[in-house]
Amino acid sequence: MSIFNKTRMGFLSKKKFANYILYGIGEIVLVVIGILIAITLHNKKQERDAQNQLRSYLQVYQQDLVQDSTVIHTVLNDYIGERKQYFRMFLSDTVSAEMYAKNLQGYGLILSHSPFTLQQKGINLLEDYVNNNEVEQDTLISTILANHRGFNTLLNETNRRIAEDIDDNMNYFKTNEPWIADILMGKLDNPAIMEYYLSDNYRARLAIHSTLVYGNLEPFLKGLQDTNREILKEINNRLGKD
Repeated sequence: MSIFNKTRMGFLSKKKFANYILYGIGEIVLVVIGILIAITLHNKKQERDAQNQLRSYLQVYQQDLVQDSTVIHTVLNDYIGERKQYFRMFLSDTVSAEMYAKNLQGYGLILSHSPFTLQQKGINLLEDYVNNNEVEQDTLISTILANHRGFNTLLNETNRRIAEDIDDNMNYFKTNEPWIADILMGKLDNPAIMEYYLSDNYRARLAIHSTLVYGNLEPFLKGLQDTNREILKEINNRLGKD
């Protein structure tokens, strides 16, 4: 009888130990599952926060595009558009002193420019977002970054070339044509002024400046404006779906 009890107690002890083992394993499994759930929830929160951050950055860039588009529209219409007729007029073979007398704008065509730069706040935020986050390939963001970099570089280069041409013209007048002071003060009665403005030298300078403005800047700005419209549509669609 005692032998049976010892055997039974041994069996019960082994069974109890096995239960403890199973219980311990179960506890570990539950802890692991809890950790995995916590990690999943944390990752989802991080992903959600990142998406909200990206959305806010897109909204900033959207505002930048609207502002850039407004400025471009003004430049194309008020600066480039209104002056085009005067470039054509004073580059024609029939240009005369009377035409200058009736259109005083002709005196300053190669001496002025209205440069502007693209807004940078939104694009800087998007670039930082891409650099600081491991994100999947986003076609819209990639398009925005590529287009902005390209257009921004070309705009700065075009503005630089126009500004350099104006500086060259001003330096020429300062060195070779003392009557430039009269023009800057609105005095146009010096005969030497009209003699120069009807010369081949001035016509050549006018043609070069016209090429920079209407051969380079104008088509560039029109292309930039068209691209901005398309990107704005894509951004509006993205923000509308989120």
